[in-house]
Amino acid sequence: MIPAATTSTNTSAPASLPDGGTDCERVNTVLDQLAEGQVITAEDEDYLYDHGTDCSPCFDGIGKQHVFIEFLNSRLGRKPTPAGLTQSIMARVHAEMA
Repeated sequence: MIPAATTSTNTSAPASLPDGGTDCERVNTVLDQLAEGQVITAEDEDYLYDHGTDCSPCFDGIGKQHVFIEFLNSRLGRKPTPAGLTQSIMARVHAEMA
């Protein structure tokens, strides 16, 4: 039986990797920094957002997904639902059914 491979990330290192470092390694470093409550640079925020929307393997672990979702929520914010949305939808549904 082959033992499971584990990896660790040096979260005290800058998130920018030297040439040859992979995109996913940088994402993991930034996510680890966020998970530990460290402040990341605006460049790393932009990189994480851009790469995260294109690369699902970076977020295979549920913990990484939660960190990324928290990051997105803080970056994008939430807009409130318009006051009359529910009534408008229901009126359209009733009109279609009539």
